[in-house]
Amino acid sequence: MKTRKHKEQIAQELKEKFQKAPLVILTNFQGMTVAETNQLRRKLREAGAEYKVVKNTLMRYAYPGTPVEQIKDAFVGPTGIVFAFDDIVAAAKALKDYMAGDGKEEPKLKFKAAIVEGKVADFNMIKQLAELPSREELLGQLAFTLKYPVNAMAWSLENLFTKLVTVLENVKAEKEGAA
Repeated sequence: MKTRKHKEQIAQELKEKFQKAPLVILTNFQGMTVAETNQLRRKLREAGAEYKVVKNTLMRYAYPGTPVEQIKDAFVGPTGIVFAFDDIVAAAKALKDYMAGDGKEEPKLKFKAAIVEGKVADFNMIKQLAELPSREELLGQLAFTLKYPVNAMAWSLENLFTKLVTVLENVKAEKEGAA
């Protein structure tokens, strides 16, 4: 049994995470096995996110004054919380597989509510977020976009020099042939 001081410490840690995390997703994990939950935690950790299960009674002390207060009504029944701090797209992608199901069965991990950048989000918004390119893909596209004009200019200059050399060789050949 946790002491009052320990519970206050947990509530304070949660409050800090609620304030810092740009993506907070509340889920219902009822029906998931311990192995499935551990696999979910591992996958989220790889994406730079974390998954916590905390009693709803502790949440009442953690969410006041945070963006999560907007979805306080979702703290009913078994609640798992996803906190994404760095790459919210990667976290959404990691969750997508667990919330989509296989088509034959209903997914075991169910969406309750979410906060994205301080605003309430629905499940469709989380799915759209999961379909965005990852941070690395976006950085690659940006690098290509920035590199393209430089490459085009280098190619143009090289092409000009090649044409100049060709013209000069033709002029030289004409003068030698006329002499």
